[in-house]
Amino acid sequence: MYVQVDLRTPAATSVELQEADDFRAFKLVVLTPDRRPDGLEDALRDVGSIGPDGHAYLRIDAIRRLAGNTAEDLAWTTAFDQMIDYARSRGWATCDATLRAHQELRQGPA
Repeated sequence: MYVQVDLRTPAATSVELQEADDFRAFKLVVLTPDRRPDGLEDALRDVGSIGPDGHAYLRIDAIRRLAGNTAEDLAWTTAFDQMIDYARSRGWATCDATLRAHQELRQGPA
């Protein structure tokens, strides 16, 4: 699963959860027109932030919200909670309820 931020059209920036049923990986994918994440902090304002280490710290409740109706499914919720437990055991989930994710920049036209 990954959170995708589309910065290719500044007036229509979007933040979406992709591959919500893949619980084996987690990252932040940033779509840009020029491989520069201009506007990323603003786009993440309601979801999380970028830490001084360059990783994204995304709020677990925001990830659930981005999952929409899928998050109401018991099997999905169980698998998601197991993913979070695993992330905590590896030090990737913080005590302030955020999940650490690496950033992947992808360049392309809007």
